[in-house]
Amino acid sequence: MGLTLAVLSVVLGLGAAELAVLAGRVDRLDVVLPDGPGTTWVLVGLDFRAHLPAGTTSRDFGTTAQVPGSRADVILVVHVAASGTTMLSVPRDLVVAGAATPGRLALSWLDGPQSTVDALCGIGIPTDHLVTVDLGGFAAVVDAAGGLEVDVPAPVRDPQAGLELPSAGRQHVDGRTALAMVRSRHPEELVDGAWTPATVDPDGRAAMAGTVLGALTDTVRRSAASPWRAHALAWSASAALTMDRHTGLADLGSLLRADLGRPVVLPVGEPVGGTVTRFATPETHAAVEAAGMSCAG
Repeated sequence: MGLTLAVLSVVLGLGAAELAVLAGRVDRLDVVLPDGPGTTWVLVGLDFRAHLPAGTTSRDFGTTAQVPGSRADVILVVHVAASGTTMLSVPRDLVVAGAATPGRLALSWLDGPQSTVDALCGIGIPTDHLVTVDLGGFAAVVDAAGGLEVDVPAPVRDPQAGLELPSAGRQHVDGRTALAMVRSRHPEELVDGAWTPATVDPDGRAAMAGTVLGALTDTVRRSAASPWRAHALAWSASAALTMDRHTGLADLGSLLRADLGRPVVLPVGEPVGGTVTRFATPETHAAVEAAGMSCAG
């Protein structure tokens, strides 16, 4: 699940009346969008400590002084062309040169949305539509949906992310826990009665985004028959989303009609020298080209 695509899936499942409510409440971004073939959506889940999930404090996530500004925590790219639809999850720790301040993609948002859009263009990914959601907004939408049903293969925790799932199997989680699943970077698993660091997959965060997205999409579809639930979802989603000024309801409808499936993680190099930093490889550029994307910016 990407945070943004998960919330967007809620929006796309709403009726015309609920969409009309949303249209008047979403915030807008001023950004110049580079052109490319087909239609490309860039969906960004923001790590912004000024808007935390309900029931949490700065002790759970850090203060705005400790973690200033917004970071691009999860980046999903949906490219729609006549030949089909491709959805890529772009690793946040990819080093990009096109940003205002060269460095990791996650940090490009500190210089504003234009920096992130330009950074993606630098690796061949254009942006026709830009949509974002922050931590608090995502958790609120999950709670408005009544929580999620997820399958946990083993007991897992990550104190730094606020994740605590002491039992395995199918279980119901609230917005705060769903968010922690996506944000977890240092998971521990319960092995023979002791919490043990799990094997860390550098693409684990991106892959977990797809898992939670699927769970939320299923929940939204089941909730569609309940008018009061649909209204609660519309209200939460409208407060959670921010879009560029040129994206409207008709555009959201076109994304609804696309066959999204699950995201594929964009291949990049392994973390360098014990850090989280990763670099683009020939496979990175080949995957972007194979999806039919190129950037004219």
